[in-house]
Amino acid sequence: MFSMDSKKRQQQQQQQQEELTATATSETNCKEIIAGLGRVEETLKLIEINGRSSDAEVRYEPRADGQKIYARVRCNVIQVGDIDTVKQEFKAEIFLGVTWKEPNAKGKKVEEIDWNEQWQPRVYFFNLVSTDKIQTFHSIFEPDDGGTNSVPDVQLGIRMKATFKCDMNLRDFPFDYQPLTIKLMSDWSLSQVEFVKDMNIKDSIRVDTFTGSHEWHLHKHVHAQQVKEDKAKTGSHREYPIYHLTTHVQRKSAYYLWNIALIVLLIVVLSFTSFAVSPDEPADRLSVTLTLLLTAVAFKFVVSQSLPTISYLTMLDKYVIFGLVFQCLMVGQNALASIFSREQDAALFDLISLGALAVIIIIAQIVFMIIALVKKRSAGRNLESKTKQYEELCELINRNWQLRQESLKKREAATEEPEEVKPEPMEIEEPKEEPNSSQNGNPDTSIAIEGAAQPIKTSKKSWRRSRSGSEKKEKPEKNKVELLSIKPIGDIYPSDDMEAGYVDYDATL
Repeated sequence: MFSMDSKKRQQQQQQQQEELTATATSETNCKEIIAGLGRVEETLKLIEINGRSSDAEVRYEPRADGQKIYARVRCNVIQVGDIDTVKQEFKAEIFLGVTWKEPNAKGKKVEEIDWNEQWQPRVYFFNLVSTDKIQTFHSIFEPDDGGTNSVPDVQLGIRMKATFKCDMNLRDFPFDYQPLTIKLMSDWSLSQVEFVKDMNIKDSIRVDTFTGSHEWHLHKHVHAQQVKEDKAKTGSHREYPIYHLTTHVQRKSAYYLWNIALIVLLIVVLSFTSFAVSPDEPADRLSVTLTLLLTAVAFKFVVSQSLPTISYLTMLDKYVIFGLVFQCLMVGQNALASIFSREQDAALFDLISLGALAVIIIIAQIVFMIIALVKKRSAGRNLESKTKQYEELCELINRNWQLRQESLKKREAATEEPEEVKPEPMEIEEPKEEPNSSQNGNPDTSIAIEGAAQPIKTSKKSWRRSRSGSEKKEKPEKNKVELLSIKPIGDIYPSDDMEAGYVDYDATL
């Protein structure tokens, strides 16, 4: 019987545990389903907003107080890569924070506010091509100045991975550097919203996640600036706030120098082999020169595939075209050499042509190398100056942050420090003279203070009395003297005397 009862109890306990486990599992599944439904609802709202036709009217109400908002912008560039020179595009993953003062958020939490009904800065990306993913959220930050009437900060956070359009200046290609700019704009006019740099936190960029390091060098700085809109170009009677976030990349030119410039140089040098053929055989000479010319033309097409359709010549284009022109000169020389009837005249013409063409190619190579070196150093200096400006701005922001932290600590210390209590005036009785028990014969200098807690240290005060036998001791007319003021010596602070219950006072009689 006992064994049967124990088995039944064990079975009941197992059933209860299974029921509890099933209940907890069902609760967890319900929470996951509710969270999933919430995400689906947000996604449907975004689809509804983005899927509206151009005829659908969406009205945004301006601020009720009519005040101009200064939206503070900070940016963290998480990743940069896939820089396409031909399409003039780049991909980037960024976090953008737009902060402004919002009186309506005072005393509220994030979940208590319907952000669809609240005022928004209406930020959009002016040069956005496509979006891979985007996530937005709101935060509320209480001010740290300690004031009761302070207005909280509301931050719109945007984390996105997208493709942006950029304007590239390729005149110095392949010794160029390019700005990768993210352009922000607001649908509100400049009289309502203005973008400014957030001086509470610095902009940042991660260079360790850069995916284009095989072709580019990413410099560690983010240059943020306001851009004034030109009405003459836009044709609008209103001005809108524009804000640019720019980082710079410098092209690594080694690939183009080794694979294009060197090949063109070798083709040009090989064209001198036509002088080994006799001038009496112009067909053989021209076959060598024209074959090399066609090879250089093929390389020109290779260079054009690395560049967009532009209406100006890059530095590499000029070098390749110089090689083509030089080979055309070589073709002309071979044709003219066949005109001379005398072999001596033809040989002299070949010698003069060989020297002149060799000097031309040497001077051209020296000039090209000097220009390339100057371009590269100039680009490096410009980028270094921008990086230095960014570092100085970061140091300024760090100092401001340290000053704010110090002032915050001082305010906290002031609120925690107890108030100084001033003692009330007390009366002091002059002690009666007693026989001196000290070795040096000085009278006792202790003073009894009525109404004060004992023990209390007082400033040492002594009344000098004459010990000569001829002088009479003068007695005070009154046995009590009035205490004019009592003030503490220095600030009250924890010490060994305070722990023992002592306070030093300076008694002015």
